[in-house]
Amino acid sequence: MNKNTFTSVKLAKGEVNVYDFDGIKLHAYKTNDFIDNEVFILEKNGKAVVIESPCFFDNNTELADYLKDVEVEGMLVAYHGAGATFLTLSKYPTGTLSVSQTPFSER
Repeated sequence: MNKNTFTSVKLAKGEVNVYDFDGIKLHAYKTNDFIDNEVFILEKNGKAVVIESPCFFDNNTELADYLKDVEVEGMLVAYHGAGATFLTLSKYPTGTLSVSQTPFSER
């Protein structure tokens, strides 16, 4: 993958770099928020899955507007769930329990 071959879409706050892999697109949304978050969207044939979610409401609104013409089928959400209220659709957790998350009764 050539990281320098993409189309850049400037948004009000963030920016999306779109990589095209012959029918599959990777949208890399740079939020430009306080924690320099990035959200990835895989798209094929007008349908997409979101990997991670923006953590802040202004980014949620901006990305939802960007995705208005794409049929988002689901979202993979990190174990911490920050930004999990983004979009109303099926969400799937990605994390597993670590020792620090294991209930004390099971340690």
